Amino acid sequence: MSAARPRVRPLADLLRLFVPPGVWFAHFTIVYGAEALICTPPVARPGIMLWIGAFATGAALVALTACAVMLVCRMGRDDEQPDAAFLHGATLWLALLSGFGVIWTAFPLAVLPVCAQPAG
Repeated sequence: MSAARPRVRPLADLLRLFVPPGVWFAHFTIVYGAEALICTPPVARPGIMLWIGAFATGAALVALTACAVMLVCRMGRDDEQPDAAFLHGATLWLALLSGFGVIWTAFPLAVLPVCAQPAG
């Protein structure tokens, strides 16, 4: 008799779990990094910051939506491993949470003045 070998999950299933938080982190870094660079005294062009923020936010939301749609389409396939449902569900929740994070990160761009100087 041969011993039952444990099922090995593909590494891609685990790495797919990190895509939505990675998209949020990239958006966060781009928005706040661009604001730090654009609002320095030699440059100081606040109008461009709104365009960068809008483009980065739109791209991040499209990437998160594409990730979620891809996962929903894969859920019902017959060739999927039976225990992949947990990772797919967790990734969908992370995509939703990361979408809220992207909107929360972009919210100050819409409400607060860009490159505001402190009163003094």
